[in-house]
Amino acid sequence: MKATGFVGSPVRGGNVELLVEQVLAGAASRNAITQKVFLNDLSIRPCQSCGIDNRAGVCRLDDDMSLVQRLLVESDLLVLGTPVYFDTVSAQMKLMIDRSNCMTPLVSLPDGRSEFVLRTPPHKRAVLVAVAGSRQQFKAVRVTVKGFLAWVGAELVGEVLYGHDSTSIGAVRADAATMDAAFQAGVRAAAPRNES
Repeated sequence: MKATGFVGSPVRGGNVELLVEQVLAGAASRNAITQKVFLNDLSIRPCQSCGIDNRAGVCRLDDDMSLVQRLLVESDLLVLGTPVYFDTVSAQMKLMIDRSNCMTPLVSLPDGRSEFVLRTPPHKRAVLVAVAGSRQQFKAVRVTVKGFLAWVGAELVGEVLYGHDSTSIGAVRADAATMDAAFQAGVRAAAPRNES
């Protein structure tokens, strides 16, 4: 199994990154090959709403999204980590989500109708990591992420939702229960289907 963590926080060593690492560590304990992508380090332009493109599955923009798209296709487990900003995912995560539109493009069928065609295998798994203040809710984040996962052919099999009031970077390190929950989410997500 190949597991890729996408960190949508601009903060290095922060709660989002630490929890994504824990999920990946749990997956690695089940022999998954893991890697982490820090979206803030990539150059990804906003979607330009190209519409139908004859080069199916190819975005006309040439930037770091080509790497992300390759990882989305090749990975068996996607770990999506984001802080909650204004009730939804971060701008970094939203850029990745929006630019994934080409992965399931609207295509013209021989009978003249248009239809969305899934281009990635629908057998992937995913774990959502979301970090927010203790008074925030995770509803909008879940809606956005579930829509994205349907688009790239992945099933949400785990969530690590961390609400807190600390202003210290990486405060989740002191929360053993949440750190363990993230690790266990990775273990379960990487388990063979007959075990999960």
